[in-house]
Formats: sequence, C-alpha cells, structure tokens
Amino acid sequence: MNKYSFFLFVVIAFSQIQAQTLTEINGFAPAYVGKEIEVYQISDYITMREERIASSTVKADSTFSLVFNLDETRKLILKADNNKANLFANPSAKYNVLFPEKSKYDPYNPSGNFVELVFYGLEKEDINYKILEFNRWNDEFIARYYTKHNADSKYFVARLDTFKMDVERYYKSDTTDRYFNYHRRYTIAKLDDLRFLGNRNQYEKFDFYIQSTPIYYQNEAYMQYILHFYEKLVPRINVELNNQYYLGILKSSPTAISRALSREYTLSKQYKLRELIMLKTLSECYYDKDYPQTNILTILDSVSKNAKYPENKIIAQNLRFRLTELSQGSKAPDFLLKDDGSDLTLHSFQKKYLYLFFVDPSSLDNMKQLNLLKPIYERYKDQIHFVMVYKDKPEVDAAKLKNELPWKVISTSESNSIFKNYNVVNYPYYVLIDPFSYVVNAPALGPIPNGSYDTIDKIFFMIQKALKEGNGSDR
Repeated sequence: MNKYSFFLFVVIAFSQIQAQTLTEINGFAPAYVGKEIEVYQISDYITMREERIASSTVKADSTFSLVFNLDETRKLILKADNNKANLFANPSAKYNVLFPEKSKYDPYNPSGNFVELVFYGLEKEDINYKILEFNRWNDEFIARYYTKHNADSKYFVARLDTFKMDVERYYKSDTTDRYFNYHRRYTIAKLDDLRFLGNRNQYEKFDFYIQSTPIYYQNEAYMQYILHFYEKLVPRINVELNNQYYLGILKSSPTAISRALSREYTLSKQYKLRELIMLKTLSECYYDKDYPQTNILTILDSVSKNAKYPENKIIAQNLRFRLTELSQGSKAPDFLLKDDGSDLTLHSFQKKYLYLFFVDPSSLDNMKQLNLLKPIYERYKDQIHFVMVYKDKPEVDAAKLKNELPWKVISTSESNSIFKNYNVVNYPYYVLIDPFSYVVNAPALGPIPNGSYDTIDKIFFMIQKALKEGNGSDR
C-alpha cells in the first residue's frame, strides 16, 4: 500500500468512526420559524454549568436539524426563544421531535419556561421512553400511597416493598442500560428519604446505595441523590473533625481537608467520592462569613490542576468560575463592542452606573419589557448608562431598532465573548455595574416586578437619591 492509499484509508476510517458517534435531533418548531434552537449539555451536577454543543435555525417549513458528537448518555437541554425542554440522548442515536411553544396559561418566566417535547417514533428501548414510563409509574405510586394519612404507617411501608419488588421483576431483563439502571435505582432510593416508619438510617443508606456503587457523574438521579445525602455535611460532623476541616481551609490545603473528611465513616475509604464531596462542602462554606473565601478559591485552583480524577478537576474549575462569576462586589468582565465604528469597552462607561442588558429583538415578550423600560430610562438617564446588546441576525432591522429605542443599542456577533463572560443564557438578562466597574447585581432586576413586587425602578431611585445627597461618589 502506497502512502497516498494509506492516508486515504485512514481518512475514510476516521470519517466512519466520526459518523458512528454523531447524535441527531431532527424536528418541527412551528412557533420558532427563523429563530435559533440550541442544545446544551450539563458539565457537572454541582455547578449545573451548561455547555452549548450545537445550534440550528428553524427553516421556513418549521423544520430544524441538530447534529453533534456525544461521548456518553447525557441529559440535554434544548432552548429556543427563552423556552427550554429536556431530552436524554444516547451517542449515535437519532430523535424526531416537536418543540412546542409555551402554554398561554403559563406566566412568562425571565429565566425560561419549560415545555415538553413531543417524540415521534420513540422505541421502547430508547432511554427517553424508559425514563418517561418509569417516572410515570413512580409518580403514580407516590400520589396514591404517600399521603398525610398513611406516610407514617406500616401500610405505606408494605406498599413500598411491594412497589420495589414489582419494579425489579418488570425490569429484570434490562441489565445492559447503565444510565437507566442508575436512574431507576436512585429514583427509588429517594423514596427511602421520605419519613416513614421503619426507613433506613443514614449509615444503612450509605451501605446499601453508595458504598459499592461507582460514581456516575453524568447520571442526574444518582448525582441528585449523592448531593442530597451529603447536603450541609460540615455542620453535621463532630466538633473535632469540624475543627480539622476548618484548619485545612486556613492552610489552603486540600490534603488536610481530605484527611479530616476521611474520618467520616461514609467517606473513609472512597477517595474519589471524598474529593467530590470536599468540593461540594467548599462551595457551601464559601458564603459563610466564618470561612475565608480567598483560601477556598486557592484550594479550588489546586484541585483543578492536581486532582487525581479528571471529573473532579472539571468540577473544581466550574466551581471557581461559579463562585466568582458576576458575584456582587466582583470586578465586572471587560468587553469589546463596536458602535458606529467606535470601540466600546467597560472603561467607556465609567463615571456613571451602567445598566447592561441583553435582549432577543425577535421575542415579543422581550420587546414588551423594553416598552416598560422606556419611562424608567427617561427618569434616570442622567445618572445611569443604558446599554442594550443583542446578537446580530439578518432578520433584525438594526436601523429601525435604534430608531425606536432611546438608549444605546449595539449588535454584535454570536461569538463575542461578552455573552460567555456575562453568563448570558436567557433573554432578557440585566446586569447593573457601578461607576468603578464592580458588579452591583447580576442578574439585576428588570422593569417587570419580581416575587417581591420590586423592579429596577426602585434600585435606580435609591441610586439617584444617594447621588443627590452626595453619598454616591464611592462604592
């Protein structure tokens, strides 16, 4: 075989391997014609950071197609026009779905409304079919038998035992689907967390559900159970271990912290699990005034570089990002925007507060919020910079938009790092930054009242009042 033939053989073989690992989602989205549909995977279940892995524009005939590589079975999130839906996907699988619009009876949720995908031709062997079927069965059992009248009775315990045996018999032959086996096992494990007569104690649960089971980082049911099991662990351990843990943080030593946690029975033998739970406890202690935040960040830096297990390295990296991203009082990320040929950076808006908001102009709900923002702008434009940013799209008339809105309107490419650095996932998304480039709120309030009936108008009024009284010259 000559070099050219060998090279061609390798290219063809590699292409075939790539083709075999591609996952496809094809579907219809009549309510989103011309709009973008995105697919996200969850990086880890402690930080819940999302990573975009594919996107597509819905065609005029309402169809869309998403193709991407998937390394293992994962829960995915599809997003379009501030609506989102869940889907479990296997590598190399193909799915045909309908992405519906939000129900008109559901109130608009700025963080995104969930809708339910409709599957076409879903086979019984598919992970979505299995999970939907089992979850319905589990929900019916709880609704029927776990009531305030029998939750603490032998009646419920007997029914639970029967339910577990029925589940085991029904799925006895389904032993190869690891993701579903974990999902089934740890959904049932949550039933043991219900308070009823005769339930297992904490150590019995550990021995039965955790001790001999390998960690499955991408299984939602397993991770939810583990994280709940170790919720607020540090306050629960004895005083001596608590002190050793605290000293480990003061020394910025992950080794010392791990050594302290190893004396807890449920973390004594499994180093991988102990390292994972150490990261969870650090995230819980970060906002406790008794623990130095700088030391915790130093520990996370160390674990992200030196952890024995790559999954824990990723979690440490994500945690550090989560704990420092746009938190109140943190330095706002710089950016570069083009406005009529001029470069605009964060420094361009110093000397006044900056109200930075990200909008989808093709969304009717977004545009309604902007109309409510106009009178607020007129009241506070002398004290506050209003800057609107949106992703440049052919269907958006930029000139018309600038003409209709009184504040600075800037379009930029989807690849601009401002969207990632400001953690823009849903629209509209508001950020308030002080004159010294420090974050006041992220996300900040918008013109629509929140659960406490507050809007950004109240915050701006307080800023305006402080400036008039001469108290707004420093942070």
